[in-house]
Amino acid sequence: METEWLRTFLVAAKTENFGEAAEKRFLSQSTVTKHIHHLEKELKTSLFERSGKKVRLNMAGAYFFVKAEKLIEMLDDSLKSTQAFLDGYTSNLTIGVAPQIANSILPMIIEHFNTNKPHIQISLELLNSNEIGEAVYRGAIDIGLSKIIPIRELQIEVIADEAIQLVSPPSKSEVEPTELLKNETILTHEYAPYWEDIQQVLISKFPSHKSMKVNQTEVIKNFVKQGLGIAFLPQSIVQKEGEEGILCIRSLNLFQHIMSQTYFISKYISSDIQAFLESSKAIYSTLTGSKTFTDGSYKGISN
Repeated sequence: METEWLRTFLVAAKTENFGEAAEKRFLSQSTVTKHIHHLEKELKTSLFERSGKKVRLNMAGAYFFVKAEKLIEMLDDSLKSTQAFLDGYTSNLTIGVAPQIANSILPMIIEHFNTNKPHIQISLELLNSNEIGEAVYRGAIDIGLSKIIPIRELQIEVIADEAIQLVSPPSKSEVEPTELLKNETILTHEYAPYWEDIQQVLISKFPSHKSMKVNQTEVIKNFVKQGLGIAFLPQSIVQKEGEEGILCIRSLNLFQHIMSQTYFISKYISSDIQAFLESSKAIYSTLTGSKTFTDGSYKGISN
């Protein structure tokens, strides 16, 4: 049985159209028909109900689809891992990371990790912070870097406890922060766990403030650059732009008690995971001066 027959079958089953399957597989329609015919002959049963150009899996086809999909997935994983071995990698870690971390501090963590563990291959999955804990729990990723503590019982460690900064466009660098808070639109992120604490201060001290929800940190930063508002963001997220003069960064006494935590999440402990944890803590500590655990051990949190 040829694996190409299986790949063609899977695409045909999903599209329910041999012509569309041919386009997706970069084959002629006659070749798709031949692949299906060979497969049905091998299995000694039909797999589709045919009605003109439309096809639909019959009972045998639906049963075989599940088996074929798993078989191709296993084959592709084996090919990928073998190639990684030939390229010099001895193991693999899949990291699930929130976009705001991926776009700021993650490249430095990976560079640090690769220097110390060059034979471990890294795969990345971009996820919202509220999705990361569940992905770790299900085994879809090995490690999660998140701004939100998960509800699952997992291995969790706070790797950064950093200051929140008021961010404004450089064009307003001479404007007093209190005037900014009174007159400018404050851009907020719905998944920012520190926002409630910030809002309490704003309601108390600046009751007439204006705010607008934006669900991506990179969009918030871009809006601030364009002069569309101001924002409260963690230090590590905006440090590079601040150093380059792209954003104006302010620390305010009114908000100095509010901190942003970053969590390192995993289901199991291994030497590879521990090594990535140490790289994460090292970079956060160097860049932000944030408080991190230094004993190299996990702090399990049960929820």
